[in-house]
Amino acid sequence: MDTLKIVCPHCEATNAIKIEESKADIACQVCTRSMLETKPVDCDPEMFYTHLNENDIPVLVDFYSPLCAPCMKMAPDYESAAASLALEVRFIKVNTLEYPDLALKYGVNTLPTLIAFKQSKELNRFTSALPEYQLKMWGESLIQMVI
Repeated sequence: MDTLKIVCPHCEATNAIKIEESKADIACQVCTRSMLETKPVDCDPEMFYTHLNENDIPVLVDFYSPLCAPCMKMAPDYESAAASLALEVRFIKVNTLEYPDLALKYGVNTLPTLIAFKQSKELNRFTSALPEYQLKMWGESLIQMVI
């Protein structure tokens, strides 16, 4: 059986998930909470790298600031897109006020900046707020990408 490594959104343990499993009953092998958590994960640098390096699924990162009006306006759409792609794309958020060095490392100088990664490699980015339907389409295209 094929498996995917997916990081738990709660405890950040890396889980081996059988592709054939029903999404209805997948629990973390460490904390036993549902792996179907759909809310974007707020990450510090350590969590950011765990998700980037340990997930076999694509990771979509929202570099934002709570003081950025376009960022806050996009937040509900980002959450809705995350809910529609549970266990297929991990949606994470990095607060650039709290972690400016991480934003600097990835060349983030406009907010919001959205960066897509797969297998730790940057695939593409947008430097503007996107509506829910575009976030979903982008996420679905990332699932299909082979690198």
